[in-house]
Amino acid sequence: MRRRRFRLSLAVLSLAASGLIAVPAPAHAGPETATTTAYSAVIRRTSYGIPHITGSSLANVMFGQGWAYAEDRFCDLDDQVIKVRSQRSRWFGPGTGDINIATDLGYREIDIMGLATAQLAQLSTKESQVLEGYVAGYNAYLSKVGAAHVPGWCAGAPWITPITDVDVLAYQRDVALLGSGQNFLGAMAAAAPPGAAASLVPKAAGAPGVRNALAQQAGDGALGSNGWALGSQKSTTGKGALVANPHFPWQGNLRFWESQLTVPNQLNVYGGSLGGIPGVQIGFSDKVAWTHTIAAGARYTFYSLNLVPGSPTTYLVDGVPEAMTAKTITIQVKNGSGTVNYTTTLYQSRYGPIIDLSSIDPSLGWNTVSAMTYRDANIDNNRVMIQWLDIAQSADVNGVRSAIAQDQGIPWVNTIATDSAGHAWYADASQTPDLSPASTAEWESNPLGILDGSNSADAWVVAPGARSPGLIPFGAQPQLSRNDYVFNANDSHWLANPNQLLTGYSPLQGFEGTPQTVRTRQNVALLAGGFPGTVDSSGRFSLNGLGTAILSDTSFTSDQLVGTVVAACHARGSTPVVVDGHSVNLSAGCSALASWDRTFDVGSKGAVLWRETIASVLDQDSDALSDAGPLWGVGFNPADPGHTPRGAPADSTPLLQAMARAIVRLGSLGYAPNVPLQTVQYTIRNNTRIPVPGANENVGIANAVYFEDDTNTSNEPRMTNGTAIPGTDLTTAGYVVNYGTSFLATVQYTASGPQARGLLTFGESGNPSSSHYSDQTQLFKTKTLRPMLYTDSAINSDPNLSVEAILSLHFG
Repeated sequence: MRRRRFRLSLAVLSLAASGLIAVPAPAHAGPETATTTAYSAVIRRTSYGIPHITGSSLANVMFGQGWAYAEDRFCDLDDQVIKVRSQRSRWFGPGTGDINIATDLGYREIDIMGLATAQLAQLSTKESQVLEGYVAGYNAYLSKVGAAHVPGWCAGAPWITPITDVDVLAYQRDVALLGSGQNFLGAMAAAAPPGAAASLVPKAAGAPGVRNALAQQAGDGALGSNGWALGSQKSTTGKGALVANPHFPWQGNLRFWESQLTVPNQLNVYGGSLGGIPGVQIGFSDKVAWTHTIAAGARYTFYSLNLVPGSPTTYLVDGVPEAMTAKTITIQVKNGSGTVNYTTTLYQSRYGPIIDLSSIDPSLGWNTVSAMTYRDANIDNNRVMIQWLDIAQSADVNGVRSAIAQDQGIPWVNTIATDSAGHAWYADASQTPDLSPASTAEWESNPLGILDGSNSADAWVVAPGARSPGLIPFGAQPQLSRNDYVFNANDSHWLANPNQLLTGYSPLQGFEGTPQTVRTRQNVALLAGGFPGTVDSSGRFSLNGLGTAILSDTSFTSDQLVGTVVAACHARGSTPVVVDGHSVNLSAGCSALASWDRTFDVGSKGAVLWRETIASVLDQDSDALSDAGPLWGVGFNPADPGHTPRGAPADSTPLLQAMARAIVRLGSLGYAPNVPLQTVQYTIRNNTRIPVPGANENVGIANAVYFEDDTNTSNEPRMTNGTAIPGTDLTTAGYVVNYGTSFLATVQYTASGPQARGLLTFGESGNPSSSHYSDQTQLFKTKTLRPMLYTDSAINSDPNLSVEAILSLHFG
C-alpha cells in the first residue's frame, strides 16, 4: 500500500509591530509600511528525498528552494556566510597555518561584502524576487527549528545566524572566484612590503591556493567533469540527449544538491545546484538540457611591478611612479581567553591586490625591486544568479546561446547543451582576459603567465560586446553546433568534436594543438560506442545506453595495453624482474591481469594492480601519458587528438618494471596482486565503509573518483585519507573517496517529453541521521541509476511521496 505524508508548516508569522519577529525583513528593506510580504510553496519529496518545489511565482518557488535546501544542507551555506563575512577567526580561531586569518583578511581585501552590497542596489525586479524568496525560505526554516535543531554537523553552533541578501550575493561572487581570487587569499594576506613588520600569516599559506589556480588554468585541477550533448544523429529518438557527469566534492560547500522547480507557465527545471545560488546550475527542462565542465584557461593574469628605489609601495608604469593603495584591516581572532583584534595593512595596485608568491618561487615575493599583483576576470561578475535562471527558461539551444550572450555570467565552465529538437551546442564562455597579440605571446612565454605590469601595453584590451572592459566578448569565444555530438572532459575547447576542431582562439581560453588527457580520449572512445551494449547498429545511444557508457568503468590504458602486458609477462615466465633492490616474480600479477574483466567495478580483481602499474610508470616519467614512450607506441598526432597517443610500445620492459613496483607496493600493505577493488577503494558514511566503483583519471576512465581536500573551504568534519605512500595516490588506508562523480544525470528527449535517470552519489541530505545521507551511495556501489521524476503523474505516483506546504508572512 502506498503511504503519503502531508505536512503544513506555518513557518513564520513575522509581526513587526508586536516584536514577534521570527524571520528578518528582506535585507534591503526601507522604512516599514503597512504592506504584507507573503511567501508560500509546496514541497513534494519523492524517493531518496528529492524535493519537487512548486510556487505561484519565482519568488515563491525560490522560497521553497531555500527552505528545502536548509532542510537538507543548512550547515553548508551558513558556514560559508561566516567565511565571506570575514568572521572565521572570530568563531574558530586562527585555524591551521593561520588559514582563517588569511581568508578573513583576503575577503576584506577584495571587499567581497562591499561588492555584494553595491550589487544589491542594482538588481532587476526579477533578480530581487529570486534572491529575496530564497533568503526568506532559508531563514524561515531556521526560525521554525531553531539553531539547536538545524540538521547536520553545525547544530547548536554559536555562530549560526539568519542570512541576508548581501550574504548570498557575496557567496555567489565567492563561487565565481573559484578559479581565481579565492585561490589567492593566502597570498594576499601574506604580502608585506620589505622593511615593514612581517604578516602574521605565513607565506606558505598561499601555496595551496596558487597551485590550485595554476592547475585549473592548465586543465588538470581537482574539479573536473565529463559532459556530452547528443544531437539528432546520435540519439535513438532523433531528439537531443545529455550526459552530465561533474566530478565534484562529496563533502563541504561544493556538494551538489538536487531539486525540481516549477512555476506554472514560467519555469519547470530539474537538476543539481550549489547551495547559495538559487535555481539549477546543471539540469533540464522540457525543452533544453545542459551541463558544464571546468574550463581550461585563464581567469586572471599575474603582473610583476617594478618598484621605485627606496619606496616599496610605489611602482612604475611607463616610467611614471604610481602609489599603491593601502588598506588597513582589522579582524577579530578568537584565542584562549576570548577574542582579540588583529590589524594589518594590505595593498593594491591598479590591477588588483598585491600578492606574495614566494611560496612557489622565492623570486616572486615582495622585495625592494619588484612586487607581484594580479587582475581578476570574475571579481565584478554580478551575473551568476540570473545567468542560470535565464538558461533554465530557454526554449532551445539558440535560447541558451542568447541567454549567455546577454548575461555573460558563466564564470569558469564550458557549457554543453542540447534540446528537444536534437541540436547540440558547445561553448567556452568562461570569463577570460583579452590581451593584445604581443601580450599574449609574453603570457605564453612565461611558465606562470606573468606579464609586465610596469608596461601599460600589457593591460587587458577593451573590446566591444564584453560584459566588463578587458574580457573576451562572448562572440569571440569558442562555440560549436552539431547534429551528432559535442563533449568536453576538461581539456580545452579544441576537441569539442573530433571531426571539427576549434582553432584560432586566444590561448588564454585554453591551448590548441596539444595532447589531450587520457580521460578525454576515453570519452571519445565511449562516444564512438566503444563499450558493448551502449549503442544500436547505427551508433546511436538510448537513455540506458548513456548510463551504461558513462559508468562502464572501462579505461583507455587497460583497453590499449593490458593484452600486450599479459603477453610479455607470460613470455617472461618465472624470471624475476629486479626493481629498487627487489627481485619480483610477476606470475601472480600476470594471472591477475589475464583474468581481470578490465573494469573498475567494485568486485574487479586486477583493477588495483593495473592502477598501481600506471602510477609506477608515471612516477618514473610524469609525461608518459602524453606521447610515445614507456606507455605508447604511437605518438601524439595533432590531426588525430582524440585517438593519439595510443597502442603498446615496442619495448614492454618499462611496463613490466612498473608492474613489479606495483606488486611490491601492494604487498607492503598486505594486498595480493588480485585484490578486489572493493577491498581497497571505498568512501565513509556514518563510520561505515561503502565500496565505490571507478578510479583516478590517470588510467583513462570516465567515472573518476579520488581523494582531494584542497578545494574544500567548509568547516564540516572531513574524511581522513591515511598516510601517503610515495609514487602513488594509494595510502595506508587504501583509496579513500571523497570526490569525483557526484550529480550524475542522463537525459533523453522523446515524443512524450524528457526521460532522465541518474543519481547523487553522496545522497541528498548532509545530516548523518537522515535516511537520505547515504542511500544513493549504495546505488552508486552497484551503478544503479534511479528515475529522475519530472512529470506530476510520476511524482504523485511515487510510493514514498511526502507533501509539505510552507507559508511565511511578514507584516511591515
